[in-house]
Amino acid sequence: MDNPEFNWPKIGNEKAVEFLSLAISGGRVAQTYIFIGSDDLGKSTVALAFARNLMGEALESHPGFNSDLHILKPEEGKKSISIEQIRNFIKDLSLSSFLDSYKIGIIKEADSLTTEAQNAILKTLEEPRDKVIVILLTQAEEKLLPTILSRGQKLYFNPVKAEIIYDYLLAEHKTSRSLAKDLANIALGRPLKAVRFLENPEMYAAYLEKAGLFLKFFSLDINGRLSSLDSLFTDKTYSVAAVAGAEEILMMAEGLMRDLFLLHFNQPEKIQHSALAAELDIALKEIEIMSSSGPGNDNFSAFLLNRFKLSALAHEYLSANVNPRLVLEQFAINL
Repeated sequence: MDNPEFNWPKIGNEKAVEFLSLAISGGRVAQTYIFIGSDDLGKSTVALAFARNLMGEALESHPGFNSDLHILKPEEGKKSISIEQIRNFIKDLSLSSFLDSYKIGIIKEADSLTTEAQNAILKTLEEPRDKVIVILLTQAEEKLLPTILSRGQKLYFNPVKAEIIYDYLLAEHKTSRSLAKDLANIALGRPLKAVRFLENPEMYAAYLEKAGLFLKFFSLDINGRLSSLDSLFTDKTYSVAAVAGAEEILMMAEGLMRDLFLLHFNQPEKIQHSALAAELDIALKEIEIMSSSGPGNDNFSAFLLNRFKLSALAHEYLSANVNPRLVLEQFAINL
């Protein structure tokens, strides 16, 4: 896959990278691309690398100059990309290239475009100018208009195997084998998450502390859970940051409950939170007692499946703009 002519990220997305390399070298670059996949899979990293590879010498001769590269995302504190933002974005792309090269626009979180904003960008996609490329990054393609999806070349970004992330961390970051294993597992197929935790040990430690605290919820009464929730989540606003924080806690809880399932059915090699093996073992024994089950008994499965349903309901409430703190309180009470 490696092509000495181009510079790409060193891990993951092999099919997308190979496709884009062939497009550049063969002169078959599309004017609209849609990169689809969850966060931390490298959509943005590949989009920027694609821009650098397309601009080539023009960009290298003006290091740090990016008037031909425009990146759009929701304004801080906002949930959506507004029509005003899109109009400015379109205006920037309509100007002549300063470097006599490509004009490239990258729209992050494209699923947050309002319907009005999507209709506005659609005209640009339908009437593309030469050497103007738009790349939309999205987690949920179903939130984009069918007319937009039909105009773009879709590329799917998939999770990376844990062993590949493990090898990458050893080779490129010289981590210890034990840390590489834990980070590769906790990343759950998202190499950028593993690297972020590696480069920010305080962030990693804080995550493990929160995960360990959640595992203790199963042995606490309602008052104890609500009190512990204050250490997990303090924001009582309706802000975008509060919603995102609540979603992160729910996803962490789901990952931990999945680990408990795997341990109960004797598959420890598949768990995500290998760094918390001891804490998971304690929680597992407590839940097996609470659900009056031993290994192989269906009561354990019913107990955890009910908790997964509570988490799914909490996600629905967050989508319906219910106060994030209240959502987490209800989740904790019923856990």
